Amino acid sequence: MRQLLLLLIMVTALPAQASELKADEYVRFIPGIAYDAGNSLVEAEVHAYVYEKESRPLVKLALSVLTEIGMEEVTARQKQTLDERSALFRVDFEGNKAFAVRFADGSVHAMPKTSDGKSARRVRLEKPDAPQKEIRFAVDLPEFPENVEEGIAFYAAPQGVSVILDIDDTVKDSNVMNKKALLINTFLNEYKAVAGIETIMTRLREKADAFHYVSSSPIQLYPVLQEFFTRENFPRGSFHLRETTDAHDFISTQKKLRAHKRQAIERLFAAYPQRKFILVGDTGESDPEIYAEFKRKYPERVLEAIFHDITQDGRDSARFKDFTDLLLY
Repeated sequence: MRQLLLLLIMVTALPAQASELKADEYVRFIPGIAYDAGNSLVEAEVHAYVYEKESRPLVKLALSVLTEIGMEEVTARQKQTLDERSALFRVDFEGNKAFAVRFADGSVHAMPKTSDGKSARRVRLEKPDAPQKEIRFAVDLPEFPENVEEGIAFYAAPQGVSVILDIDDTVKDSNVMNKKALLINTFLNEYKAVAGIETIMTRLREKADAFHYVSSSPIQLYPVLQEFFTRENFPRGSFHLRETTDAHDFISTQKKLRAHKRQAIERLFAAYPQRKFILVGDTGESDPEIYAEFKRKYPERVLEAIFHDITQDGRDSARFKDFTDLLLY
């Protein structure tokens, strides 16, 4: 009996064996960044998520949305939209998958095997000829299946101007401060651009050559966000969404949301130590306070702050005291 118990302990302690991708498993890449690594090389970041779709008609998240809103208020079209968008959370992330990515230069790089289906690594490549270039890659398979997407890393030269933009209530009308409205705008309604953002984007295109979208929205919303960005013709750029595989963590704690945004912005400042930044956010939650921290830490690198003033704080608000170059819309 003791020998059997020891055998069971040894077996359960063994690492899970890696397996190849199956026909019903999907790989999704989130657009990342690429930056100089010295000696005519660049370093490109690859963020991959491996998952299998589930056929369950509803998840707890969808049910909580309906409960919060009230079934009588939801139209047939909205129910269909809810089913489509909640399906983004209705997946099983597949761990310990063995796969590699192939870049346009022909190089192939194995991705780390992880237990939670989230795999990331940095890859060193020859520097692109253009000052800014989209570095593309895909899963290295003999045949390119429909369920495997192409990935992209946006290269920016060492010097230039980058824009860091929040998404909810900055470029997309979400109404984060009202839980019911947030759920409706996220899961039931067509995404709409914030009033005035088109003018802001025109201004930013004239000043900057790289764009980074930093948001506390979970990674599961990336596909519908990308559709919205394409429809609105927003500048292409990297996405830095909150990494969660838990559907019940859609509305997280403010502490977690602020920590995610600070960490994502700090990584961008570290990746591009010579670049200047324009910070774009809204006044609904903590963007002014978080951006002020970076203005104090990197006073010469933060050129300007732009806020969607949804709380009507006004230019004289103490929240903006650290910004000499400030624009409200």
